[in-house]
Amino acid sequence: MKPAVSVTGESADHKVAAVFSSETEAHSAAEALAGVAGLEAAQIKCLAPGDAHLERQIEPEAGGIWRTLVRSHVGIGVLGAIAGAFLFFALFTSGIEFIRQSAVMAAIVLTVIGGAIGLMLGGLVTIRPDHARYVQAAQSALKKGQHVVTVHAHSGDQLKAAIAELERHHARIVRTL
Repeated sequence: MKPAVSVTGESADHKVAAVFSSETEAHSAAEALAGVAGLEAAQIKCLAPGDAHLERQIEPEAGGIWRTLVRSHVGIGVLGAIAGAFLFFALFTSGIEFIRQSAVMAAIVLTVIGGAIGLMLGGLVTIRPDHARYVQAAQSALKKGQHVVTVHAHSGDQLKAAIAELERHHARIVRTL
């Protein structure tokens, strides 16, 4: 289940790609996943080389990525600015003379720097470096003629259960965080 407040805009934050050498193995694993940990059929994709719209099947939430961009930058940017303001308050109350002499300027600078750091962290959340490895592994396997089963889990529990089931099928597994 998705938390009430999240910096990502995707419905499935956890993704797993399992690489199989044959179509039979991939379909067998996909069928076994159907009843695992509340996974629905729409969360499981069995991909074969030459399928249409592979990129969309590997990463189906293009709109969610845009929501992630906005949410992460706004949310983490505001949190960074608040942290900068708290830092100013802590330095001001501790009696640092430089901060006390130019309190307004110090408050502005520390708040802006905190916000900028928050925006950079929001950018890191948006680019999702963990997804790049997942996408590249799936695309590479498909180019080599292998078959890929993807799971788009809505929770950590679904992710763990899917990985456990895929390991029973001796798949090469690549997952996101």
